[in-house]
Amino acid sequence: MENEKNTAQEILQEELAAIYIGNLNTVDEDLILPEQGKKGCRFTWESGEERFIEPNGKVHRPLHGMGSRKVILTVTGEYQGCTAQRRFEANVLQQEKTMDITGVRPVKIRLACGCPVCLPSVAIVTCADGRRTTRPAEWSELVKNGAYSRAEGRVEGTELPVEAEIFWEDSVSGETSAPEKKLEYIAMNGVRLAEGTPYAEAQERMVKFLLAQDDDQMLYNFRTAAGLSTQGAEPMTGWDADECKLKGHTTGHYLSGLALAYAATGDERILEKINYMVSELRICQKAFEGKESYRPGFLSAYSEEQFDLLEQYTKYPEIWAPYYTLDKIMSGLYDCLTLASCHLAGEILFPMADWVYDRLSRLDQSVLNKMWSMYIAGEYGGMYGIMIKIYALTKKPEHLKAARLFLNEKLFYPMEENCDTLEDMHANQHIPQIIGAMDDFIVNGREQDWKISSNFWNIVTSGHTYCIGGVGETEMFHRAGTTCDYLTDKAAESCASYNMIRLTGQIFPYTVDGAMMDYYENTLSNHILASASQTEDGGTTYFMPLGPGGKRFYDTDENTCCHGTGMESRIRYQGNIYAADEKYLYVNLWIASQLFSGEKVSIRTEEEGCLKLTARENMAKAPAIRIPGWAEGKVTVLVNGEETKDFTIQNGYLYFARPLKRKETLEVRTVPELRVLATPDEKFVNLAYGSHILAALSDQQEWITLPALDAFRQTGSSHFEANGIRYVPLPEADLQACHVYFHKK
Repeated sequence: MENEKNTAQEILQEELAAIYIGNLNTVDEDLILPEQGKKGCRFTWESGEERFIEPNGKVHRPLHGMGSRKVILTVTGEYQGCTAQRRFEANVLQQEKTMDITGVRPVKIRLACGCPVCLPSVAIVTCADGRRTTRPAEWSELVKNGAYSRAEGRVEGTELPVEAEIFWEDSVSGETSAPEKKLEYIAMNGVRLAEGTPYAEAQERMVKFLLAQDDDQMLYNFRTAAGLSTQGAEPMTGWDADECKLKGHTTGHYLSGLALAYAATGDERILEKINYMVSELRICQKAFEGKESYRPGFLSAYSEEQFDLLEQYTKYPEIWAPYYTLDKIMSGLYDCLTLASCHLAGEILFPMADWVYDRLSRLDQSVLNKMWSMYIAGEYGGMYGIMIKIYALTKKPEHLKAARLFLNEKLFYPMEENCDTLEDMHANQHIPQIIGAMDDFIVNGREQDWKISSNFWNIVTSGHTYCIGGVGETEMFHRAGTTCDYLTDKAAESCASYNMIRLTGQIFPYTVDGAMMDYYENTLSNHILASASQTEDGGTTYFMPLGPGGKRFYDTDENTCCHGTGMESRIRYQGNIYAADEKYLYVNLWIASQLFSGEKVSIRTEEEGCLKLTARENMAKAPAIRIPGWAEGKVTVLVNGEETKDFTIQNGYLYFARPLKRKETLEVRTVPELRVLATPDEKFVNLAYGSHILAALSDQQEWITLPALDAFRQTGSSHFEANGIRYVPLPEADLQACHVYFHKK
């Protein structure tokens, strides 16, 4: 009898652990709370605050101004006389701000004669609270008068007028303000990280994690959806669980992680996993092709129903971002094709791109606009970008047309106009869309895409970032310059930082601006590196807690979006270290490594603020080394141990006058100092040393006042102590409670 009771208790715990009720970080719709488990367990629910979430899952969002509210949901499970409980924490978003519009920005367009007029579907408006945002615009007929035309319309749902002026030009000079590409990165497979560094150790832990994963489990949902045997594999968990609507996204990230890991290490065991995964996914795709009502090329971890429901404007959580999941799968296959030369991946990928065109090209633009504007349900991740990259390979016009069906004018039009309308927009829903615009610029050279991408980057990095480079609180952008109003346990989503450094990496070759790489390195070392579990469990922080005494949590089995991107971000450390133009080899990041492609050089960073570049063979190009912004251009340069002035500094880079000869060493020394960094609103300060943001190890729940700098005593490399509190680089804080923001003395 006791053994039977133990078995019943085990089943109950298993049933409770399998409950998944959606992404509880941003609750804005009713929740579906299950009343029964798959094996017969009965569930009853209690809510800690029924005025926000009722026990039946009905959600009542707080009024705007009350703030989002945390609600504890407790489920009690009962099975064969055994009972047990599980708790969930839901973050119920406050209602949107009322939109009291006080002004409408006029539209001005310049076109060459004969070009068709395409008026924006949205107008940029100013609200009474100072916020700028967009609203749909309804236009009347265009009135043309020679070289000048105008159109009048109104803001949808109001009587507010909006005006457009169109100026026609007889000829187009061909001139563009968009820059040309100035350098190319050295591919990952030509670079290796030096052993023993934090970056190399984090990468090694992730590679071991990837090698340990059960490929059949990663294929479980695909095989189930295609009606194939799961070959005894365990089901996926969390966001990939049977009852979850985002199934398949983790597998897509896994494919990308494997492809990146193979490029980064050349490990043949990884290639074996890639080949197995891709070949089995091809079998799944063929199984779908044999089913009625499936369009050719379809591949997913669920049926086409979610795509059908999206076209009917079905909200989350009944569906959950089907094109977002599709992007992860397609991007994973693309990475396997381009980074691991797995040509079978292309045989799967290109028909999938055809499927996207076939599915979306039959829809009216107004339908697409409404779909893409739907929160969560309409999120499409990097579909714009992956379709552009596929077009670059296939040159099929349909693939380019399909890519541009994902244009989001609500975001792109204000960014092209250099207007910050990001307040209250979901951060990581929109950063990948900008990456897509930059992909379009890289492939097709459209000036508007350059404006959209570069303006967005400047707007975000100048007004929406935390000290660690991360953006978004509870996944949302807030008003520019107000990040210190949102120092919570749900600050700086890891996905968003990962995508911001990807965008930075895209833009940089066109600017060669050291300040861009300062942002890149800050975000890489103080957020991406800090978000990685220091064990081999593959864990990643979803949010970086930045409130007083905040503690990190590493997701290992929830299979969140940040867990997925974490499988990729740990293996991108070496991606943009080196680049080259016709004359110079650029060292963009001070990350100890060896370069095997082209120039044969090694980088050592034995102490903070010192970089040694050694030529293993005679160099054909002269070195150009980024001088970190925190060094303020104050450097000492030595060749083979002797000081030299044979260099110039421009745009944050030190350009050495000549190529190095074999075994010559170029040493760049700076003097790192403790620095107090004022926040834009001057409410708080941060403490930095060299490239590190320092964290105070303390579980105190009140803000710490930062001592004067002369109170600090250095206790090790980048480690300090003051008034009995230790200060360490943020990644080293790991699971310890810490402070990153401080009151100033």
